[in-house]
Amino acid sequence: MTLAQARDFLRAELLAAAAAAVPGQEGVVTRDLGPVNPNVLSDGSGPETICSITVETGDPGVVDPAGQVAAAAAELTARGWQAEVEPVERGHHRVSAHRDGYDVAVHGWDGEWRLTLSGETPEIDT
Repeated sequence: MTLAQARDFLRAELLAAAAAAVPGQEGVVTRDLGPVNPNVLSDGSGPETICSITVETGDPGVVDPAGQVAAAAAELTARGWQAEVEPVERGHHRVSAHRDGYDVAVHGWDGEWRLTLSGETPEIDT
């Protein structure tokens, strides 16, 4: 798999989980760094090896972070991810998910209608 294919896969998975978490809403990609090298020196040298993407979704009329995070976890699981709902800490609801070297995190907060999904591809040499 190329890095571009891995990026496209991750983006599609995040958007699918966002759509399942908040029915009737479409996720918005708020950050897509494209291919980067996480081990690069400050001079910018070195090949790109990963992609990092963030998607946000929500409905201002619906504040249900626990339910939305659980729905995202269920969708990721149905799509072949190993998803784990983490314990709630100070109103922070979250899921961590892993699949074939990809990592995804879903975050929701008590009193907040926005849900954030972020992910990173595995390192792929180009």
